Amino acid sequence: MGALDDNPWVFRYEGKLWVSEAPRERAVVELRAQREWDARNAKLQRWWVAISIGAVVGVVATLALGTATGIPPAVYLFALPVGFGIGAVVGALVNRRINPEAYHVSLPERPTTPVLVKVPPRVASKAPADASARDLMEWSRRGYVG
Repeated sequence: MGALDDNPWVFRYEGKLWVSEAPRERAVVELRAQREWDARNAKLQRWWVAISIGAVVGVVATLALGTATGIPPAVYLFALPVGFGIGAVVGALVNRRINPEAYHVSLPERPTTPVLVKVPPRVASKAPADASARDLMEWSRRGYVG
């Protein structure tokens, strides 16, 4: 427990301290809602499917090209990761071309959050417990208290 744990503008989310000018409870609820929306959107967008298919196609194409040209097996140590990466990127680009929307159409508009700033450990350890939200945000952006 640090000095800022009782500060009304500071809250802990996913192991990190955050500061907001909005009250702690409201900021936490809005941040959780936004992260849940992001997770649902990512699942509905099916990015992982496109990237996986692209990566498999890239590896297969690399193996086919290598077999056709008769390259030494040691070259595959370098060629297969490159083929995997190129395939994954191409898969993502194809997915973006097919589905250019930034969010899935079945979802409501993305929830907003108040301005949030991550509090670095150095600031959290040096800041006074009764510091204002503005001071904490300024110090966090600078990286030091003072």
